[in-house]
Amino acid sequence: LTVQSSLNGEANAWIVKPAGKSRGRGIQVLRSLSEMLGFVTDVKSHAQAERYIVQKYIEDPLLVDGRKFDLRQWILVTDLNPLKVWLYDQPYLRFAMEPFDLDNEGDRMAHLCNNCVQRECGEFEALKDESMWELERFVAYLDAQNKADLWNRVVKPQIRRVSVWAIMSALGVMEGRKGSCELYGYDFMLDSAGKVWLLEVNSSPDMAPTTKVTAKLCNACMRDIVKVVV
Repeated sequence: LTVQSSLNGEANAWIVKPAGKSRGRGIQVLRSLSEMLGFVTDVKSHAQAERYIVQKYIEDPLLVDGRKFDLRQWILVTDLNPLKVWLYDQPYLRFAMEPFDLDNEGDRMAHLCNNCVQRECGEFEALKDESMWELERFVAYLDAQNKADLWNRVVKPQIRRVSVWAIMSALGVMEGRKGSCELYGYDFMLDSAGKVWLLEVNSSPDMAPTTKVTAKLCNACMRDIVKVVV
């Protein structure tokens, strides 16, 4: 068995992402090599020189009331030598607006939790404050599901380890500059067993207050960054 064998399922689903785009643009869920090759070589809709990232799709994600979600975790790096990594203590959840359904891989509202994608939903304005949860609400939900220790015992330690490992893996290509800092937005997902999977690391993460959750947390995070670096 491989490290990622738990991601495998019967659907053989894969995420295909344009490497140079953000905000969920151009992401597809595909099932076969022929579909992937056809998608990335379609010169009618893509630049010929565009690069893509292909990741195994998590076919058995942890769901909340039937909906998929990911976790946005802010990471502040204030030095590379010696390495100093700060984890913000309030990650938040971003939900898909539609119920999870692997039989309908073309439904972006069911499979992509990116807020920019979910805002394309016609009901987003009416439901936007349910599209994100603060950590406290998620922990309370886990408690109600008889999984009270899942966050502190299982999920949080994994996020801490992976967050540092990701920076360490890129040290060879990162340029450190004393007296500076950089904020990253890590996107994590949990499978049904509570195992943490890193989806991507975003430089210059969106800090816009699009919901009540981000209106509160983004402002608080920016203030806390100043407290750390000044």
